[in-house]
Amino acid sequence: MTDLEAVLREARERYTPDESERRLVEGFAERVRNLVAERLREECPDARAELIGSVARDTWLPGASDVDVFCVFPKDLDLDDIVETTLRIGEEVLRELGGEPRREYAHHPYVSGEVEHEGRTFEVDIVPCYDTEPGEILTPVDRTPHHNRYVREHLEDPAEARLLKAFTRGIGAYGAEVRVKGFSGYLCELLVIHYGSFTRVLRAAERDWRPGYVVDPAGFVGEEYRDYDEVRERFEDQNPALIVLDPVDPERNVAAALSRRQLSRFILAAKAFLREPSLRYFEGVEPPEPDQGEVERWLRKYPAHVIGLEVRLPDEVEDIYWPQLEKTARSLRNVLENEGFKVRRWLVARDSREELGYILLEFEHEGLPEREWRAGPPAWAREDRVTGFLSAHERFWVEEDGRLATAAKRKFVRPEDLLRRLEDADEHTLISHGFGKDLARASEGKVRLLEGTELARALTSDPELRRAVGEFIHGDPLLELASEALADRR
Repeated sequence: MTDLEAVLREARERYTPDESERRLVEGFAERVRNLVAERLREECPDARAELIGSVARDTWLPGASDVDVFCVFPKDLDLDDIVETTLRIGEEVLRELGGEPRREYAHHPYVSGEVEHEGRTFEVDIVPCYDTEPGEILTPVDRTPHHNRYVREHLEDPAEARLLKAFTRGIGAYGAEVRVKGFSGYLCELLVIHYGSFTRVLRAAERDWRPGYVVDPAGFVGEEYRDYDEVRERFEDQNPALIVLDPVDPERNVAAALSRRQLSRFILAAKAFLREPSLRYFEGVEPPEPDQGEVERWLRKYPAHVIGLEVRLPDEVEDIYWPQLEKTARSLRNVLENEGFKVRRWLVARDSREELGYILLEFEHEGLPEREWRAGPPAWAREDRVTGFLSAHERFWVEEDGRLATAAKRKFVRPEDLLRRLEDADEHTLISHGFGKDLARASEGKVRLLEGTELARALTSDPELRRAVGEFIHGDPLLELASEALADRR
């Protein structure tokens, strides 16, 4: 038996639920579905309750806690009516199970809640949708029952999908959430269906995957699309890392949420694992969590210059505030680079209470020379341009090409000089510097510029922040797994 076969055998055993756990999870999921179905028959006899997701598809990992039940209604009913019916039924069922229901919002409202059952906490979602054909989707969630059926009909070995899910989870690339930008469960299942096994997915990634690569599980190319170039043209506005055509909808890219960073990390992990298989890729590695003293010492000794901004997060879900946090970081980078500061990299993070957000900015230099060289117009340019340049500067030189030039005093010598304007700034000023609107509203008058000891103290005050700064300092935790396997040993 090869090392690869031995590792995969152990991983399959480890990441396949045992019989007692199956009885617990599948039994509870079916109980939820039955309770919803009973009430649904009374309210709308033509509707049905379907168990959806990895539990229904037998691709769930040990420790799974998500139970999704969809209320599937005839398509001639009013959306507001089916939502209201589902909310009422969902809240009744969750309370009967001992949970506290809350209303969440995606395309339309649904009910969610935590339920304790035999020592385990389940997250239960009860969602309304329409009973449609694949080509007549009325709301985005109407696709989900079709996804369920496609996977159940085409996935030959659920254990292979579990391996891919466990692998992506282990390297920190599992989940399509905006903070992760990784592989959704459905994407993992489709990739295994298309390639046939976990290892074949890894070999395809190592050999073929590049930004814009097309995976076509249902064979739409040649039917719905002329060729792969037409597929790429269809999705070019997404700037996709990978294109995986949804078998249920050829106009949808299942990998739309996947970032190029996570694509690259997956390819790197695939190469390293195939070269030196190890269970550690499934078990995962976490970045170290440095204490305040370690961060302070790093800030003093690090040859680059690092400063931070603390902002207030709006009272919104992560899908709302996280993109705004990233947008703000990118906008500030552009503002700073327009003033001559070279931003080497940036990082956004939040505390575990989702109250405070942080933007770390790393610069090549602490500051810039007090004066910068500025080129002006040539003498033969329009007169107002020439006189305007001469009036604005104390001295000038004429360059070899005939243009006037000067050494002008910079407005900002250190990046802190520019960023300090954001402290106590009003909402309008924050928006003008690229803050997202909700983030600007929440942070008005509350932005803090942090350096040195103050920055180190803030970034080590919370486990979420310690993990984020640990990766910022020590590098991607994948390095620990991949570097030895991929090192040049010549």
